Amino acid sequence: MTSDTPEGMEPTNVPQTWPASPDEVATGGDAAQAPEAGAYTPAAPVPYVASPPTSNNAIIAFVLSIVSWALCPVIPAIVALVLAQSAQREIAASQGAVQGGGLVTASKIISWINIGFWAAFLVIGAFVTLLIVVAGSA
Repeated sequence: MTSDTPEGMEPTNVPQTWPASPDEVATGGDAAQAPEAGAYTPAAPVPYVASPPTSNNAIIAFVLSIVSWALCPVIPAIVALVLAQSAQREIAASQGAVQGGGLVTASKIISWINIGFWAAFLVIGAFVTLLIVVAGSA
């Protein structure tokens, strides 16, 4: 196979890199020029840092506090309060190595609201029953 150029001679009108980058086409020159003032320069990638694990007791307490609204209202709420207190101690002792403080707070709030709701329901129910008994005997 033969070439159109003589040996040792390179064509002068061929770009050194092919295809040309959009910067070279736009500026008509070398792409390695310094960027203009205010031009976007991409930031260095941020390394991935794993978050600390969540306390298992905090997760179980949160689930039980929600379950206490649907099934057997008071018992899971009391168990959730005990587990939430245990998780709070675990999180405090870990000095940041374990997270879940938000779950602990949420499970305590949900459990206490549930217990308060059922206590009020029982007190009001007992009062209404007492009124019916008194009104029926009169």
